[in-house]
Amino acid sequence: MKLDYRGPLTTGQKRTTKIVVNTLFLLLTKNNFDSITVREICKLSLIPHSTFYNYFEDKYDVYKWACFSRFNEIYPNPDASMNHYENIPGMIDPIYDFLDENKTLFRKIARHNPRNETLFNLTRQCLADYTEIVFRHCTSGVDYEVPIEVVFDTYVDGMFSIFVQTIYGGKNYTREQVRNYLTKLYNRQ
Repeated sequence: MKLDYRGPLTTGQKRTTKIVVNTLFLLLTKNNFDSITVREICKLSLIPHSTFYNYFEDKYDVYKWACFSRFNEIYPNPDASMNHYENIPGMIDPIYDFLDENKTLFRKIARHNPRNETLFNLTRQCLADYTEIVFRHCTSGVDYEVPIEVVFDTYVDGMFSIFVQTIYGGKNYTREQVRNYLTKLYNRQ
């Protein structure tokens, strides 16, 4: 990513990134990710191509930056050490709130971006990349009976499954249900 999602942005950078990200998400409610072009983003957002490329490599970079900057808002200190068994509510509640607040938007996007296509896979990869940062600090010094890679994949897939079932499956899990499901799943490691 050209921009550091964890670093401070100038007022101009905040304004430009917000316009570009909002434009991409507006287009996603009407189009498949693969059909959206940088030209279209620039035209609709009234941002010159040169400005776009000062901030982002391509549309993938815009989406990744949007995901990572949002994850960073949810978990402002991903490098903090924590006991993952004891902190499941602290990890899950912000994601639950974010999904709940944006459920309508995500469901509109899902209509044009089916499971196992580019945007779906990109979303899972962004979650995995960011979760890896958090996970490294949650698992430091913990011995597992199964390989750490399997534990990590279980964490990511558990969180992503909640997203998939909520957005694509139309499920409306309560906060308690999500906590209980993931606690049971994660405590089996």
